[in-house]
Amino acid sequence: MANPCLIDVHAHLQDEKFAGEEEQLIANARNSGVCRIINAATCVPTSQAAIDLAERFAECFATVGIHPHDANSFDENSIATIRALSAKKKVLAIGEIGLDFHYDFSPRDIQEKVLISLWNLACELNMPVVVHVREAYERFWPVVESLPSPKAVLLHCFSGDLGTAKKAADKGYHFSIGGALTFPKSELARQVFAYLPEDLIHLETDCPYLAPQPKRGKRNEPSLLPITFDFLADLRKCSRERLFERLWQNALNLFGSELSH
Repeated sequence: MANPCLIDVHAHLQDEKFAGEEEQLIANARNSGVCRIINAATCVPTSQAAIDLAERFAECFATVGIHPHDANSFDENSIATIRALSAKKKVLAIGEIGLDFHYDFSPRDIQEKVLISLWNLACELNMPVVVHVREAYERFWPVVESLPSPKAVLLHCFSGDLGTAKKAADKGYHFSIGGALTFPKSELARQVFAYLPEDLIHLETDCPYLAPQPKRGKRNEPSLLPITFDFLADLRKCSRERLFERLWQNALNLFGSELSH
């Protein structure tokens, strides 16, 4: 079993912005104390790409799914393909899936259809789901409350208010946050992540996006996760040692013990 370490629970090292640099980025992460990176998919090709990285690098794991931005790519073959990919070694969850009413890159009815299909697949496979919800909780709740409950739910890059956080925490949902926590105007996120039960919180980068404040506007990468870690420890008035151990255990509880191998 690996010793506890920082885990980036939501990254996109398969993004074209990182092409050819993966080995160096993972070395940078390792040198900064980040020894596990879960690369989240946004469509079928990035699902396969995340799996490819997991097969190449011991530090990497994968999720498979279709992001609401890419819901238009969903067709009759998508479920079968995601199902097959989910059985690959080191695939930990179905995701990211969800609703995004900020950009509406895909029609909202199609977003809902894909969310329901992949949420149900996760339930069938007894896998966690990684969920992206932006400006859409008023629709997300009615949709998922009519569905079975998956093994676990992670609300990644959580941007809801305190009432939404309380409702989700009461359901046992998990929450992750990245560099946005450090932004000067992210008072609501700080309120939420100061409030949340310690056993439901995780850290992510969502790289290449959302670099923490000292690096804001630059390309994000997993090696920058310790900046957000330190910020969260101060926010929660928690010792770094305690938070370190807690985040490690939370990740194992959510994604499974394979992370520790």
